[in-house]
Amino acid sequence: MRQAYGAQAPRSTTLPARPGPSSAPGLHHYLPLPPLSLRDPAPPLRQPHLITTYSHLPDRSITPGDSSMAYYSPCRIGSDLNYGFDRRVERKEDEEEHLDGVCGALRREWEAGRQGEREGGIITWRGMITRIMTAPYDNEGWEMTAIPLAGSVYIELHDPPDVRAARAKKQSGWAWQSYMGYAFESFSTKTVGGDDGPEVDTEGEDRPEGWSGDVNTNVQWCNVIRSAIGEIPLCLGGEVDCVKGATRISSTRNGRLICAAEVGAPHPGLDGCMELKTNKVIENERQEGIFHKKMLKHWAQSWLLGISEVEVGFRDEAGIVRSRQTFETMSIPRLYISTAEPLAIY
Repeated sequence: MRQAYGAQAPRSTTLPARPGPSSAPGLHHYLPLPPLSLRDPAPPLRQPHLITTYSHLPDRSITPGDSSMAYYSPCRIGSDLNYGFDRRVERKEDEEEHLDGVCGALRREWEAGRQGEREGGIITWRGMITRIMTAPYDNEGWEMTAIPLAGSVYIELHDPPDVRAARAKKQSGWAWQSYMGYAFESFSTKTVGGDDGPEVDTEGEDRPEGWSGDVNTNVQWCNVIRSAIGEIPLCLGGEVDCVKGATRISSTRNGRLICAAEVGAPHPGLDGCMELKTNKVIENERQEGIFHKKMLKHWAQSWLLGISEVEVGFRDEAGIVRSRQTFETMSIPRLYISTAEPLAIY
């Protein structure tokens, strides 16, 4: 096991989502989808089991445990998601982290004599399996690097500098929209020792109600789980937005009300975790179709880590939160995925 976490892989294999040119070293294997005529039953996915957690701190360093865990506190309707944009701190995307966080967490479990992942399986990020699951509905290609080592296969995104630079250039025009998602998280969570300070920020601007602190995308709370697809062991690491409070019956919001979590409470388990997303207020059929595709990805992300609920904050063009809606992860396929169709290119 120690060799698996410390040795260098002799070679890698890139796995493009569909045939095309690539600058990736090593072997190339393409993954065509099976014909739609096949009706073999899908292999079962075992219920995720939490192995451990770790936290990225504001300087991006890693510490074991839940120090970066956030606690759900409902965002106030009318919150301005533009607030704090000029003070944001963004993670340096050009620094390659590979699977360091997950492997470090598993190594700590092994050194402590606790069970980590099952040997002979796949170790990767939650996002890699999400890409594979949603590939029939997505027109953006990707490549992954697979490294066989000590009986297991480690998979990560093949992301060379030129690809990252092109992506950064493309995403630069969406910086404001991306920021609104982080701002919604700040309005929707509280942290231990969080920013409950003065009502006026460092620039003399009134701090809005519910704001838990300026956005720093270095900070993340990651859960590492083990599961299996059929008989293939699966170990996934992924960021979790927050933990929630109790769920109560209500006469509003589809009959359910998620309560604020108690700040400082211990990890409640995977079923007590929650994802936070934003979306523009839906005003026409085209926007509804786009939302359905986004919900497919939200479902896969949450389902793989055993996260039970996803809350979506709906904002207007100006970035003002107009409503919130909470979705049970297990219900999303019945609500939206049945309306999505695989792309014709497959």
